[in-house]
Amino acid sequence: MAFALSFSQLFSDSVGESHFASVNIELVTRNFAPPAESFDVSDFAAATRYGFVHVPSGWVGDLHPSPTCLWVFFLSGEIEFEASDGERRRVAAGGAILLGDTTGKGHQSRVIGDVPALLAMVQV
Repeated sequence: MAFALSFSQLFSDSVGESHFASVNIELVTRNFAPPAESFDVSDFAAATRYGFVHVPSGWVGDLHPSPTCLWVFFLSGEIEFEASDGERRRVAAGGAILLGDTTGKGHQSRVIGDVPALLAMVQV
Protein backbone atom coordinates (compact mmCIF):
# COMPACT_ATOMS: atom_id res chain seq x y z
CA MET A 1 0.00 0.00 0.00
CA ALA A 2 1.38 3.41 -0.98
CA PHE A 3 1.60 6.37 1.38
CA ALA A 4 1.69 10.01 0.22
CA LEU A 5 2.99 13.23 1.77
CA SER A 6 1.96 16.74 0.84
CA PHE A 7 4.00 19.89 1.50
CA SER A 8 3.83 23.54 0.48
CA GLN A 9 6.16 24.95 -2.15
CA LEU A 10 6.96 28.59 -2.90
CA PHE A 11 7.80 29.32 -6.55
CA SER A 12 8.27 32.36 -8.79
CA ASP A 13 6.23 32.85 -11.95
CA SER A 14 7.49 34.41 -15.20
CA VAL A 15 6.83 37.98 -13.98
CA GLY A 16 8.55 37.51 -10.60
CA GLU A 17 5.51 37.04 -8.33
CA SER A 18 5.81 34.25 -5.78
CA HIS A 19 2.99 31.78 -5.18
CA PHE A 20 2.29 28.65 -3.17
CA ALA A 21 1.66 25.23 -4.71
CA SER A 22 1.50 21.71 -3.32
CA VAL A 23 4.29 19.16 -3.61
CA ASN A 24 3.01 15.59 -3.35
CA ILE A 25 5.49 12.83 -2.61
CA GLU A 26 4.52 9.18 -2.94
CA LEU A 27 6.09 6.56 -0.71
CA VAL A 28 6.08 2.91 -1.76
CA THR A 29 6.73 -0.11 0.43
CA ARG A 30 10.25 -1.33 -0.34
CA ASN A 31 12.89 -3.64 1.04
CA PHE A 32 15.12 -0.63 1.77
CA ALA A 33 17.40 -1.81 4.59
CA PRO A 34 17.61 -5.61 4.54
CA PRO A 35 17.43 -7.68 6.58
CA ALA A 36 15.00 -5.29 8.30
CA GLU A 37 11.37 -5.59 7.24
CA SER A 38 10.13 -3.45 4.35
CA PHE A 39 8.73 0.03 4.96
CA ASP A 40 7.51 3.03 2.94
CA VAL A 41 10.19 4.98 1.05
CA SER A 42 10.02 7.81 -1.51
CA ASP A 43 12.25 8.17 -4.52
CA PHE A 44 15.49 9.91 -3.60
CA ALA A 45 16.44 13.22 -5.25
CA ALA A 46 19.88 14.76 -5.57
CA ALA A 47 20.97 17.16 -2.82
CA THR A 48 24.00 19.43 -2.77
CA ARG A 49 24.51 20.60 0.82
CA TYR A 50 22.73 20.69 4.14
CA GLY A 51 22.85 22.81 7.26
CA PHE A 52 20.99 23.85 10.37
CA VAL A 53 19.54 27.27 11.14
CA HIS A 54 18.37 28.78 14.45
CA VAL A 55 16.01 31.74 13.97
CA PRO A 56 15.13 33.70 17.15
CA SER A 57 11.57 34.45 18.23
CA GLY A 58 10.41 37.81 16.93
CA TRP A 59 12.59 37.58 13.77
CA VAL A 60 11.07 39.08 10.62
CA GLY A 61 12.48 38.62 7.13
CA ASP A 62 11.45 41.36 4.72
CA LEU A 63 10.55 40.47 1.13
CA HIS A 64 13.41 38.36 -0.29
CA PRO A 65 13.91 35.47 -2.71
CA SER A 66 15.27 32.20 -1.37
CA PRO A 67 19.09 32.25 -1.71
CA THR A 68 18.95 28.79 -3.32
CA CYS A 69 16.35 26.05 -3.82
CA LEU A 70 15.95 24.55 -0.33
CA TRP A 71 13.92 21.95 1.47
CA VAL A 72 13.34 23.36 4.96
CA PHE A 73 12.44 20.86 7.71
CA PHE A 74 11.09 22.29 10.98
CA LEU A 75 12.58 20.74 14.12
CA SER A 76 11.01 23.29 16.49
CA GLY A 77 9.14 26.58 16.33
CA GLU A 78 6.84 27.98 13.65
CA ILE A 79 7.31 30.38 10.74
CA GLU A 80 4.69 32.16 8.66
CA PHE A 81 5.60 32.63 4.99
CA GLU A 82 3.86 35.21 2.79
CA ALA A 83 4.14 34.95 -0.98
CA SER A 84 4.33 38.19 -2.96
CA ASP A 85 0.75 37.50 -4.15
CA GLY A 86 -0.38 37.92 -0.50
CA GLU A 87 -1.14 34.28 0.36
CA ARG A 88 0.18 33.18 3.76
CA ARG A 89 1.02 29.73 5.10
CA ARG A 90 2.45 28.61 8.43
CA VAL A 91 4.86 25.75 8.90
CA ALA A 92 5.57 24.31 12.37
CA ALA A 93 7.67 21.60 13.99
CA GLY A 94 7.30 18.34 12.09
CA GLY A 95 6.47 20.18 8.84
CA ALA A 96 8.48 21.12 5.78
CA ILE A 97 8.41 23.57 2.88
CA LEU A 98 10.21 23.65 -0.46
CA LEU A 99 11.57 27.16 -1.10
CA GLY A 100 12.00 27.48 -4.85
CA ASP A 101 11.32 31.20 -5.30
CA THR A 102 14.97 31.98 -6.10
CA THR A 103 14.11 34.78 -8.55
CA GLY A 104 11.64 37.65 -8.55
CA LYS A 105 10.17 39.35 -5.51
CA GLY A 106 10.42 36.35 -3.21
CA HIS A 107 8.53 36.04 0.07
CA GLN A 108 8.34 37.47 3.57
CA SER A 109 8.77 35.27 6.63
CA ARG A 110 8.47 35.66 10.38
CA VAL A 111 8.82 33.49 13.45
CA ILE A 112 5.47 33.02 15.18
CA GLY A 113 5.26 32.90 18.98
CA ASP A 114 7.92 32.78 21.67
CA VAL A 115 9.76 29.65 20.50
CA PRO A 116 12.77 30.09 18.19
CA ALA A 117 12.65 28.12 14.95
CA LEU A 118 15.23 25.36 14.58
CA LEU A 119 15.47 24.26 10.95
CA ALA A 120 17.32 21.63 8.95
CA MET A 121 17.91 22.86 5.39
CA VAL A 122 18.83 20.75 2.39
CA GLN A 123 19.95 22.46 -0.82
CA VAL A 124 18.54 20.83 -3.96
